[in-house]
Amino acid sequence: MRSRIAVLAALAFVAGAAPAAAHVQVTPSAVAPGDPVTFEILVPGEKSEAHTTEVALQVPRGVLPFAYEDQPGWRRTVQQAPDGTVDVIRWRGRLATDGFVRFAVLAGTPEREGDLVWKAVQRYSHGSEAAWIGAPGSENPAPVTRVTAAAAARNAGGEGGGTPAPAATPAPAAAADDGNRGATVGIVLGAAGLVLGAVALVVALRRRERVPA
Repeated sequence: MRSRIAVLAALAFVAGAAPAAAHVQVTPSAVAPGDPVTFEILVPGEKSEAHTTEVALQVPRGVLPFAYEDQPGWRRTVQQAPDGTVDVIRWRGRLATDGFVRFAVLAGTPEREGDLVWKAVQRYSHGSEAAWIGAPGSENPAPVTRVTAAAAARNAGGEGGGTPAPAATPAPAAAADDGNRGATVGIVLGAAGLVLGAVALVVALRRRERVPA
């Protein structure tokens, strides 16, 4: 009897822990300062008795979205803050109870290092909602992205940032071209000198022939 109770308790613990693990996630977890990045928002179904119908994501201060990847079957709206920056991104659609959806956003990162906290609210077809706004390790953790100079620059969308390509490579080619041009000029001048010398020789011989013996 006791062993059966222990088994049921273990199953109840696993069942209770599963929904907490299936929370909204944002990647990458680390980004470089002042860099355009592709952020991906992963939303699992999370509940077996209801469909996810809406996801509202609050954009952290300093993050500047400039492009979005649209998902078939989902409608996106953007809510702006008083200063004109993007405050909340909202997706509405219908997600299978055992499915997941991934949204992608191109955005510039803040210039300063620190943590970006992505607070999200997931709403379901039966009217309930899950607010992913808690601290890391809690039952409803908000996704966190670290802005650090140790992260590699991504330069997503080619909007700037990243490591510039070296610009010193063409210099040897230019020097080679100058050398080739100098050699060509030397050959032309040498040929012209030979032609002029031959003409002078012919003129001298003709004059000699005209002189009476």
